[in-house]
Amino acid sequence: MKQLSTEITELLNKKSTTDFLNAARHFVTLLENGGLNLETFYEDAHKALSELYRTALELETVDLIHSGPESEFDEVDKDELREINNGLISKLGKECFYWEVFDPSYEKEIEPTQGWLVDDFADIYVDLKEELTKIDQINTDESVEDALWQLKFGFNHHWGNHCIDAMRALHYLWYDRKVAM
Repeated sequence: MKQLSTEITELLNKKSTTDFLNAARHFVTLLENGGLNLETFYEDAHKALSELYRTALELETVDLIHSGPESEFDEVDKDELREINNGLISKLGKECFYWEVFDPSYEKEIEPTQGWLVDDFADIYVDLKEELTKIDQINTDESVEDALWQLKFGFNHHWGNHCIDAMRALHYLWYDRKVAM
């Protein structure tokens, strides 16, 4: 395996990067663990999402030097990734649905929509797992840089929204004891 450049190695060794990658790996591992009971899963997922969100706030935006629009990586089968974490989240039951206003900052958005923890968990999982795979398995300057850029971009524009939605729903499920214990 090719050795990473000094700038990519320094980026990977930054506290903000290592904290985030640890939180992302922890969340992915949690979703891949099919042996948890529902109560433990809800409690652990809420904590893991909170840590994931907190560390993503600190994750730096990466300037693309080694990668760009022309960069190509082996396509990750997103359906296959969804199957890996399908065990526990597919058994969440009726508690996994919640109501939300899609964009609470848009004053004309007044109609609530139904959210789904299964979708939130699956989207976060796939976005994280795909980029962690680039870092851990491909592990080139180009793949690591692209993965870190994608992780921050995804936080800002996709999986971060799912993270907030899931945390909010889990807060009510957990602290209002709506989850069957």
